[in-house]
Amino acid sequence: MFVTPIVSALSFLVCVYIYQKWSRYSAFRTAAAKYSCHRPRRYPHTEPFWGYDLVRKLAKAARKGQQSELYEELFRQNGKTFENRLFTTNVINTMDSANIQTVATSSFQDYAKSSEGERFLKPAFGRGVFTTDGAAWKHSRNLIRPIFSRSDMSDLNYLGPFIDRLFEKIPRDGSTFDLQPLSHKLGLDIATDSVFGQSVDSLLIETPFESFQFVKSFNAMLAGTGKRKRFGKLASLRFAFDTEWKKAYTEIHDWVDVQVKRALQETEDESQLSSEKGAKSEESSPQPRYILLYEMAKQIRDPVELRFQTLQVFLPAANTSPLILANCLFYLARKPEIWTKLRQDALALGDQPLTFELLRTLIYFRHVFWETLRVRGLSSPIVREAIRDTVLPVGGGPDGLSPIFVAKGTEVAMHIRGQGHDTDFWGEDVHTFRPERFTDRRILWQWVPFFGGPRICLANQQVQTQFLYELVRLVREFERIENRDECIEYIETTNPLMKSKNGVKIALFPA
Repeated sequence: MFVTPIVSALSFLVCVYIYQKWSRYSAFRTAAAKYSCHRPRRYPHTEPFWGYDLVRKLAKAARKGQQSELYEELFRQNGKTFENRLFTTNVINTMDSANIQTVATSSFQDYAKSSEGERFLKPAFGRGVFTTDGAAWKHSRNLIRPIFSRSDMSDLNYLGPFIDRLFEKIPRDGSTFDLQPLSHKLGLDIATDSVFGQSVDSLLIETPFESFQFVKSFNAMLAGTGKRKRFGKLASLRFAFDTEWKKAYTEIHDWVDVQVKRALQETEDESQLSSEKGAKSEESSPQPRYILLYEMAKQIRDPVELRFQTLQVFLPAANTSPLILANCLFYLARKPEIWTKLRQDALALGDQPLTFELLRTLIYFRHVFWETLRVRGLSSPIVREAIRDTVLPVGGGPDGLSPIFVAKGTEVAMHIRGQGHDTDFWGEDVHTFRPERFTDRRILWQWVPFFGGPRICLANQQVQTQFLYELVRLVREFERIENRDECIEYIETTNPLMKSKNGVKIALFPA
């Protein structure tokens, strides 16, 4: 009775599959003739239809904290560009600078954010600068651009009280402590203050229960996001009955909505708000504070849209700088001679105020910043989906030097950490923390830790400036650093940004 419909359905699916295969083959033949395209090296799947063997391998490596090392091995075995199957999608993995530059710039219009990624992230993050394309993305980009191009970025006084609170949490008797959670709270306090105008104050000696709950929910939200990113297209099935993630992001939404409601009320009359802020600024400071939420509220009156637009700026702001700082001290504890050199440079500044302009003159500090990002990058591969048939310049053929045809629907995963560990550019000591390697080295597209092209991270200067300020304050305050972790190696965990699984167990000794 049901045989005929089942046979018809199967026949239809087979016909669709054959048609897709034939269309791709025809498009490849056309591109091959026009651009001399060749196929990239293909990962040797043991399960060739869905590619689930590689998914299992990556998941196992992630549990062991070795996913980055696995990708390094895959690139060593398959070249700087290779293709694999991920269920119904072809994925081109590349660490080749020419391909990354092409996707980011000249072929920018040929790619979009992965539709699958936007779908499973939408409940928590909504629509904003990191999850949209086209006109919606340009709108979000224009909204946040002013905060990253402020002429008064040289005023870093607002960071001082937060660093003072961090110092109060650090033992001064040489006791062992874990810097990583403290750095995380520092990032949350600064980001909530600068984005929403209301810090959660998680570093206060007497931490309010509301702040404790915010940190707990925020971490659970990140952990759930990391798990879904790892499972990709299977995320919806794998976590269909996971209520913890929804509970976590709902609590974060509730907190943000309180701030949004306040901002909408206070910006109802924009001219009145401007005059009030001007009066206050004359009494307290020469220039009013720039709070992203309030500036956005002047243009966005929909509370849900305003929540998600600000949330998508807040999340990286709360994570990036603190993780770079924690990772940096992980390596400095194992190379205390670098700490000594940094301290000498910091003390040589005397009592000068730590401005943006002054921090930019600290060349060795900047080299330490870049080396931390190179050795222990924060992000997963940057994935873009081809929205039309296009071409990548290299990676095809036996020598990997021929162009590659990229069919519509193919995902291109750009491995920035792979760039940072390319022995052809950096030398054989790519796993050694050595800031001196940046001396007199000119870097263009060989390594793009903040990506490039129209989607370059607008906050790259702010991230670096905040890091430099925090590190200068630390080396001024503490004369010596010691590693207190028996495990010398960095064991990674991702949720969704990379951090040390064992934390950053150190001791700091005041001058």
